[in-house]
Amino acid sequence: MQTDRPPVSGLSSPLDFSLLSFLIVDDQPFTRRIVRSILYGFGSREVYESASGAEGLDLVRTAMPSIIITDLVMPMVDGGRFVAMVKAPDAPTNKIPVIVLSGYLTKTAALAVTRHGADELLVKPVSPKALYGHISRIALRNQLAQPPLAFLSNQKRRGVPERKNSDEVTLL
Repeated sequence: MQTDRPPVSGLSSPLDFSLLSFLIVDDQPFTRRIVRSILYGFGSREVYESASGAEGLDLVRTAMPSIIITDLVMPMVDGGRFVAMVKAPDAPTNKIPVIVLSGYLTKTAALAVTRHGADELLVKPVSPKALYGHISRIALRNQLAQPPLAFLSNQKRRGVPERKNSDEVTLL
């Protein structure tokens, strides 16, 4: 079987995106569409989207994605607060890797979001190559820390998650 993607250094085979699920949290529909298209191009089959941090918090607990990709600047619950709540020590979501993708990634913001638990940082606009590299690094770290199938298979097999009214959002 031939693949378009070369193996990432340290990975025994090319990353199989069909085994990964993603949650994109960004208030800009254009950004969500671009990132979703890139992920589908990599072979991903399960991509969830949220237009706000508050909605993202609800969806992350329902979908339990393999990787979260979030913006920093969003109304109500911004990316920093979103990352802190997802990565809180007592949160059931705290082991899910988070990639922060922002057009406003200053040194101060990068340090703050890293302190909150972000695993990778990317600046918009993102290229497919850069996104692939960051996701691969996360996969490599997880492959070294635990058996590969524990990371690559979804934590929870399910159909499309229920959509709740945004007024019913409960925080972690």
